[in-house]
Order: sequence, then structure tokens, then C-alpha cells
Amino acid sequence: MKTKDLGNKEIMSENIKRHLSKKSLNVKEFSEIMGFKYTTVLDWVNAKTYPRIDKIELMSRYFGVDKSDLVEKYSETSSILSEINKISSQLEEPRQKIVLNTATNQLDEQNQEKKKESKVIPINKIPDDLPPYISRKILENFTMPTNTMEYEPDEDMVDVPILGRIAAGLPLDAVENFDGTRPVPAHFLSSARDYYWLMVDGHSMEPKIPFGSYVLIEAVPDVSDGTIGAVLFHDDCQATLKKVYHEIDCLRLVSINKEFKDQFATQDNPAAVIGQAVKVEIDL
Repeated sequence: MKTKDLGNKEIMSENIKRHLSKKSLNVKEFSEIMGFKYTTVLDWVNAKTYPRIDKIELMSRYFGVDKSDLVEKYSETSSILSEINKISSQLEEPRQKIVLNTATNQLDEQNQEKKKESKVIPINKIPDDLPPYISRKILENFTMPTNTMEYEPDEDMVDVPILGRIAAGLPLDAVENFDGTRPVPAHFLSSARDYYWLMVDGHSMEPKIPFGSYVLIEAVPDVSDGTIGAVLFHDDCQATLKKVYHEIDCLRLVSINKEFKDQFATQDNPAAVIGQAVKVEIDL
């Protein structure tokens, strides 16, 4: 029983009226059946007073419900659960086990359906008004691999796929080849996102992102200015890892290593953001 609902006259009033309606009774008829004073029941129904516990017990027996069905705030879900509990309690143990097994199977199916629904690939939510320096073709063709690992929220580590290599410097071909997996702490991940690892093959993001390190990428179709993003160029689907800045007519891609010049995605050389860097790991 919910303690916060106990003594709530408005909740009691609504519940009594609901059960009276189910039995097609008015207050006078109900008070006569129960042997209660008419004015006392009227005060309950009008939320002026609250019945004593013995009266609640008598009413619950008459209506054929648990006391909580009168005391607690009504909801369709709580009503269904109350009915399930009421019926199940009358079954013999072998039949109760059948009910339990059925409910367990239904819960498993529901959880599987929710996992499928939550498997969102935000990179495919492409805006209609893309600027000319953003390649729609790249975003349309960029898909996560079918063997992306699913995981339970209570797992400590999750295996995330490694997809080819990414250039930090002069762009190299970033082919979406599944190249094994690498574990990630589960708390880094969101069930509404897809993730992949890319290996850095260049020096332009040093010292923050060294050559040979692994970068965990969250698949999103854009990043805020100054965020390190994975950017895929239209020509030969080349990718690079850079700080991304949105200019009036281009994307400016900035290296951390000042020895490397800025790169630009333009209308003549379009590109698209395919994710943002969220974690860097180095194998010693």
C-alpha cells in the first residue's frame, strides 16, 4: 500500500464513485446495503471525510477488491494487476506456475521488442535542408554493420566493433570493414546510439590522440563546433578525424597538431560527419 495515498480523501472519493458506478448504485442505495449512515457515505463521496479502516475493509469485501483499490490512486495498470493477483491467488500451485511461466515469457518478448525499438541509427536521420558542402550520398550509404553487438544495461563490458582505420592527417580510405571487436565499459554507451572503434593512422591530432590509438565513435550525423568528429569525404569515401567547425559555406576541419593545415569540406569537395569521438584508448 502506498503510504502517501493513505488518508487522501480525494482518492478515496474517486474510488468509491468508480465502484458504485460499476454496480450501478447511488449513494443512498449503497449506504442502505452496507448499513452505513447516508450522510457519512455522502461525506466520503464528496471528499469531506475519510472512512475508518474497518469501513474500508467492509467496502473492499463488498466490491470484491483489495483495500488498496480503495486507498490508492487508480490507474488502468494497477487495476489489471489487482485483477491478475486476485485470480492467481485462487489457483492451485500447478496452475499458478503456468501463470508465472506465461508472464515470464511475455516479459522476455517485451524486452526483446524494446531492444529492437531502441536500436536507433541516428546517422540515418538526414535533414531535408542539408548545406551544399554536406554529402547526402555519404549519409545515405553509411550504415552500421549487422553484427553490431547488443548488450544488457547491467553488463560491465560490451564488445564494440572495430571498423577499419581513420586518418588523422592526410585522409586515408576508411572502409567499413568489421575488423574484430574491442571492449567498452557499459556506462559509456547509450542504448539509443550505435558505436564503433576506429584506429588512428596519422599524427595530426597529437598529443591528445596519438598515432595507433583507438577512438570510440558515437554514430551521429553532426557535432557542435569544436567537437572532435569523424568526417567522411565524398571522393573515395575518405575519412579523417578533426575538430569540426561550421562556417558559412563549408566545414572547417582543424588539427590539434599545429604543423597540419586546416582542411575544408566544400560544395566541390563535400563531406559528412559520421560520428563524434567520445573515448580514446592506447595499447602499450
